[in-house]
Amino acid sequence: MRPASEPDGTKLGAAKRTYRVKFGLAYFAIYALCLALFGLGLAIFLGTTGWERVASVIPLLFLSTPLAFLLWRTIPTVFDELRLCENGFVYKSRKGLQTCLWSQIKNPDVILDTDDRVKFTSITTKKNEVIRFAFKMRGLDALAQAFDAYEYSKIPDSEKISETEAAALRPDTLGMLKATYHTANNAAQLIPIAALLLVAAFGVLLPIANKNWWLAPACTLPMALPFVIYVWTFFRTKNDELQVFENGFTYRSGRETVSCLWDEIVEYATARRSSTPTGVKKEDGKWINFAFGMQGLDDLRPHLRTVVTVKEPEE
Repeated sequence: MRPASEPDGTKLGAAKRTYRVKFGLAYFAIYALCLALFGLGLAIFLGTTGWERVASVIPLLFLSTPLAFLLWRTIPTVFDELRLCENGFVYKSRKGLQTCLWSQIKNPDVILDTDDRVKFTSITTKKNEVIRFAFKMRGLDALAQAFDAYEYSKIPDSEKISETEAAALRPDTLGMLKATYHTANNAAQLIPIAALLLVAAFGVLLPIANKNWWLAPACTLPMALPFVIYVWTFFRTKNDELQVFENGFTYRSGRETVSCLWDEIVEYATARRSSTPTGVKKEDGKWINFAFGMQGLDDLRPHLRTVVTVKEPEE
């Protein structure tokens, strides 16, 4: 990465296209949602008096945080600019010009956006310098595709395989059964239920103790809803069964049994700060969600993958 006074245009190659922030419906919809949350917190605050108003500062601060974070994240970047070149890119922000060649990229932070396009949100260079892109910056999918093309070009032709050859190697049966698993039955599963029940009880009692029903939308519903969802999911999935085969697995939940070959997995989800899978998506679009406490999920980990269909960059 080079400062504005030393742009290396020779190595970057010819400029291909320039992108700026997209001020569309999605950009302003998140503002509307954050403003609505702030308005709810303000209504709760103004609807109280005395020491109750002091207590209502807590939900006001909580509901104001998303708007404050959004303003801090977006206002300084509205005039950012991304210029895509043959061998890298140039990014103009309030920090100045930042240039980066494909060969200088160490680790890109990648997301799959709501339009199913792979996009870069930031890039760490081999010198551990970070380039962060603006919220709703156009061209981040084109940037990801250009870098993928550069990485693919480094693979020797002798090691590449065509789609026809790959399809011929795919098994079409599950093969031999290797193991059968069920959800774990132990007292540790009751700890989350007890913790969520405590939070839910606090949320229900708070407006009752204060005789202020304005607190119900901000306290009771958010605090009680996780408990209801968790208990419903727990009892619905406690008899689920996972069978692992040579070439895939089957999962039984209730009266439905779904089979999935390893090559049919196109996406997966994991628990927060964990590599344990919580669900996988088949190539036909169906999600298979695993029960909490399901055993044997480590057997699936070596076969997890994310397959992304390349789309044309958005305009």
